[in-house]
Amino acid sequence: MENVDSTTLPKQDIILKYILLLAFFISGFSGLIYESIWTHYLKLFLGHSAYAQTLVLSIFMGGMALGAWLASKYLHKVNNYFLAYAIIEAIIGVAALSFHTVYVLITDFSYNTAFQWFESEASIELYKWILSSILILPQTVLLGSTFPLMSTGFVQRFPKSKGYSLSILYFSNSFGAAIGVLISGFVLINLVGLPGTLLTAGLLNFLVALLSWAVSKMLVTESIEPPHLSSNESTSHHLLKIMLIVAAFTGAASFMYEIAWVRMLSMVLGSSVHSFELMLSAFILGLAIGGFWIRNKLHKLKNPIKTLANIQIIMGLLSASTIVFYNQIFDLMAFTLQALNRTEEGYIYFNLISHSICLFVMLPATICAGMTLPLITYLLLEKGYNSRAIGWVYSANTVGSIIGIIFASQIIMPILGLEHLVVFGSLIDIILGLLILYYFNKVNIAIPVLTLFAPLLVINFFNFDPIRMSSGVFRTGHIPHNEKLEVLFSRHGKTATVAVTQFNKDNKSMAISTNGKPDAGVNSLNSKPSGDEPTMLLTGALPLAFSSNPENVAVIGIGSGLSSQVVLSSDSVKHVDTIEIEPEMVKGAKLFAPRNNLTFNDSRSKIVIGDARTFFHSSSKHYDIIISEPSNPWVSGVASLFTTEFYKLISNSLSNNGIYAQWIHIYEFDIYLLASILSAISHNFEDYMIFSTNYVDLLIISSNNQLNLSNINNIFKHQKIKKELSRIGHFKTDDLLIHYLTNKSQSLFLTKSIKPNSDYFPVVQQKADKYRFLKKSASPIHQLRLSPFFKEEEISFKKINTSQNNSFIYSTHSKASKEFTKNIKSDMIYILSQQKNLCSQENLTNIILNSISTKLNLIYTYTSKQQIEETTNILKPKNCRNPKIDNLLDALMSIHTNKHERVITSINNLKNLGLNSEQLNINLIYSLIKTNKLEEAKKVFYNSGLYKNKVASSFFVNLFHELDTN
Repeated sequence: MENVDSTTLPKQDIILKYILLLAFFISGFSGLIYESIWTHYLKLFLGHSAYAQTLVLSIFMGGMALGAWLASKYLHKVNNYFLAYAIIEAIIGVAALSFHTVYVLITDFSYNTAFQWFESEASIELYKWILSSILILPQTVLLGSTFPLMSTGFVQRFPKSKGYSLSILYFSNSFGAAIGVLISGFVLINLVGLPGTLLTAGLLNFLVALLSWAVSKMLVTESIEPPHLSSNESTSHHLLKIMLIVAAFTGAASFMYEIAWVRMLSMVLGSSVHSFELMLSAFILGLAIGGFWIRNKLHKLKNPIKTLANIQIIMGLLSASTIVFYNQIFDLMAFTLQALNRTEEGYIYFNLISHSICLFVMLPATICAGMTLPLITYLLLEKGYNSRAIGWVYSANTVGSIIGIIFASQIIMPILGLEHLVVFGSLIDIILGLLILYYFNKVNIAIPVLTLFAPLLVINFFNFDPIRMSSGVFRTGHIPHNEKLEVLFSRHGKTATVAVTQFNKDNKSMAISTNGKPDAGVNSLNSKPSGDEPTMLLTGALPLAFSSNPENVAVIGIGSGLSSQVVLSSDSVKHVDTIEIEPEMVKGAKLFAPRNNLTFNDSRSKIVIGDARTFFHSSSKHYDIIISEPSNPWVSGVASLFTTEFYKLISNSLSNNGIYAQWIHIYEFDIYLLASILSAISHNFEDYMIFSTNYVDLLIISSNNQLNLSNINNIFKHQKIKKELSRIGHFKTDDLLIHYLTNKSQSLFLTKSIKPNSDYFPVVQQKADKYRFLKKSASPIHQLRLSPFFKEEEISFKKINTSQNNSFIYSTHSKASKEFTKNIKSDMIYILSQQKNLCSQENLTNIILNSISTKLNLIYTYTSKQQIEETTNILKPKNCRNPKIDNLLDALMSIHTNKHERVITSINNLKNLGLNSEQLNINLIYSLIKTNKLEEAKKVFYNSGLYKNKVASSFFVNLFHELDTN
């Protein structure tokens, strides 16, 4: 067997071979870090990760093509390929070290100066794309030149088996890339942010340069030999031309597959940044495996051209087959989520299974794709072409890839859809294979031509299920199988697949989703409001209540159009800009008429298709109100609307008394991530207040001035607003105040030590996907409203009198509290507490303790001190003295009546009796502080383990520091 292994090489050459392969592995590793990090940077500038991914892919491949072509053109002038390779790797490293600084300087200049030069949005977009290209093109050209240089030097050093050398190099570089994208996304960004990850990649380039330089000192390479072609080939270059065409077209087809598979899998795995990294890794790993598999087989092939043709046809068929089993992948994901525990370990398995799904979809076809370049290059070398052919093939392939990316993302997918995009790529590969068979082998292709019908038959008999695609199975683990569910609208936009579904035609319950994630749900007026309606209505209403006579308003994200509808219901508002990046979202929102008629038909309303950052940077207008209601921050690209840099932009875009309203969910989230967002807001606004719209959603009202609840405006004087809010039982200002949770000064201890979420240290983007899987909740934010630390409120629940139909949870608690104290002796807690054998039944005691903890703590929040004491005395067991129940009742009563010494005694008694909880310790610390026992409060904090909770630790450490200072 003729290959470069330990049986045929001297020991020194074996060492050199592995050093070079290691260097090229590291080069691939760092190269995909660049692609990943450049995407992160450019999506901040371009506005959406889908646009950034398209541009980075195009420029990445275009630069690689140009670099490969330049390398092949000037290879004959190079005397030491490994030294040239080392120099280029070092230059790439230097560029990596300076990229962040250059990016910040150039984008700041663009935002502050250049955008003002342009009058149209189209010219700004063109400027952004050109500038983004300039930022990364030089590095990609250098990256593109590395493969021809390394492979030429490698082939000349180990000339006995050129096919093996090319294949093993292709494998090592691609395998490094597949690993690099995962390490970058899951590890490095979390540890050192975007600048630190670039620094790491740059240092790796220096390591590669050092290794290559060391090898170059040990070897003397020779200039490229002139080609030794047959007379026919030297004049016509028939084979060369055809092989370059094949390389280009198969590159185009491969990236059509990638674009289609990424969108398809986004609806199965979720469109998070980590999902994209898993998909990209799977795609590249397939290419690596293909190169590795064919490494020892090239020289054994009797008819390499026929083999190439067969691989093209098989690749096309395998790609088309992904349409056949696509619907079943949703069932696999549903089974996975039902089987896994929502734990840290479960999240690891979730990602492993997600990666396996990506491999299942992509690997068969990409393994074939990984064989084509080594095979095409080997054919040309065997026909007498010199090593410059490596650069030609690489360049042609990447040019084809660019064409495939642009056609796929901008034309075929939006117009024809995902299935047709896969079929289009499949037909390209099959036709290439058939033409190669016919042209070179002169065989009868009548039977092989039948393979062309396979993709066409697939698309006719297997259709993507729109219900599965809009199911959000990656969140719920369930696929709706209900005859009453109907998909009214499903379009594959440039940034997302948008669907509008309807459940139950009679009541017309509708939802709009992007890539399977529901963004808004609205019920018909003859049924109860959906869970989302209070949030959408209050997102429009609350900012109006804090702004006196607002005229200009901007709304980020159209959703169902309901929030913009509420804003336009104000008589004082003169103009509303609703900014939406995905045009198909606007088309889908129109189906929610007549609930959003003002959004689409009012002359004051303007819908702007574009990116929010660019919009505000390029606009000289200052707004009285800006509302941000995007999708969830775990969705790739969305987290950049929750960063300190974005909030600085928004703060500068407000008028003097302007109001900014930020929606954020607390379901599938974490209190630490919420604190990082609050920290970012705190750094850029003078004051903020937090409102709970439906117990799982928050609205953060921010301003560059102090906010005061007592100065809230009566928006119910506007008849259209009054009509909209009557839908959720809100008829007066108290109905708005009941939603208030806390403000900046009270939550400052929570956020003071938490780093703000940032564009360059994107903690929310990196961790939100994990907390979505874990079903975490940021609901502890509600404890700021209920906690004893903040009882001395300017607005107390006990003073708020809401409307009878107000169904918000605090309003219902308030009503339930009054009902409970009125009819306490008929309640189950009272009946159980008066059992004669209570003291002898531990299980019964535990039931009562649990009921008291969960129910009374809430009820006491809404009742007077007198009612609290009366209720406590009634509930105390009469037939026996039960110390656990007695002390818990005393503790709760004392907490809510501010009798701190009794709180301390009761809770310490409970702890001695074996009852110990986080909430009890928080109450104990509060009472110790109130009685000037700060050192004891600190001991409780550390001894109870509260310091292990990152957010609680931030709160108390800052509070203790403040108290020590004062």
